[in-house]
Amino acid sequence: MALIDQIYQKAQSKKIPLAIQFDLTYRCHQSCLHCYLPETWRRGEGPGPELSTLQVQAILTQLAAAGTFFLSFSGGEIFLRPDLWTILEEARNLNFSLTLMTSGTVGLNQKNIRRLAQLGLEALMVSVYSLEPGVHDRITGCPGSWQKVWQTISDCRSQGLAVVLNCFAASLNYPGMVALKQFIDEEGIPFRLDGTLTPRWDGRPHFPGLALSPESMGRLYREVGWDEDQERRNACPNLSPEVEFQDCGAASNSCYLTPQGEVWPCIEIPYACGRLSPETEFLTLWEDSPGFRNVREMQSQCPEGERFCDFFQVINRNCRLDDYGNIGYRCDQSR
Repeated sequence: MALIDQIYQKAQSKKIPLAIQFDLTYRCHQSCLHCYLPETWRRGEGPGPELSTLQVQAILTQLAAAGTFFLSFSGGEIFLRPDLWTILEEARNLNFSLTLMTSGTVGLNQKNIRRLAQLGLEALMVSVYSLEPGVHDRITGCPGSWQKVWQTISDCRSQGLAVVLNCFAASLNYPGMVALKQFIDEEGIPFRLDGTLTPRWDGRPHFPGLALSPESMGRLYREVGWDEDQERRNACPNLSPEVEFQDCGAASNSCYLTPQGEVWPCIEIPYACGRLSPETEFLTLWEDSPGFRNVREMQSQCPEGERFCDFFQVINRNCRLDDYGNIGYRCDQSR
């Protein structure tokens, strides 16, 4: 077993928050059909004020002190934050292994790509949905996005910045996914494939017929050589290919932070365990909040071989829109 895998497993056993996804904004200039964020949030009309630059910097210091090493910044579209470069420089000063998730269509001219390369990112993860411009742009709801994202990919590679392609599979791009995977393999670009259509956080339905059936998704995985373990390791991209994926890391070696400072076990487990503030630091919530204790107790009840996020949703069916900060769904903790 590789050293990095041993580190992940040790962090899980000792409840060290080794890997964290931190969404810096929910604002986004695209309108992707599969997006789970409410449209008003993408327009910047909720769910509350974003953390300030100073607040984000303070949280980064707290994460470093708590033992976090792998840090992923995402959104929304992170390049819509005017203070992003200040945040990135602070994160690198704290020696995080830093990954950025982006649409790849804004804020990434050659000058800024060169700045990212000089920062020493782990990777820039870019969303790509098809080799066909019309299909990609229909999914993003943003004409011209295909041309922009592939220009970004080309510029990143020419400047030595590691790129990983995030590929979401749905009914609209399913016919071209094998060709996309073959092209990516020929170019030697790492990729992540996902077919999970996350329900919208405001309860509104997705585009009718967008989701692939389990049978179609299984067939696609076989055609592109993607196995179940690889799908599950999407949440842990730093793990080596040899590791035997065992347990979910939510609330044990990883968690998720919202742009408003709420702390959840995972982006797939919209369960508010508290909010960061000058009076409440990250490690206090991680170690002592009732929410995290509840999640860890539920993890101990999860049947072997079942995804914890699926198990969590089954045992917490009575969900409602969160009135604790109006962020996401908050499940009934009295059950």
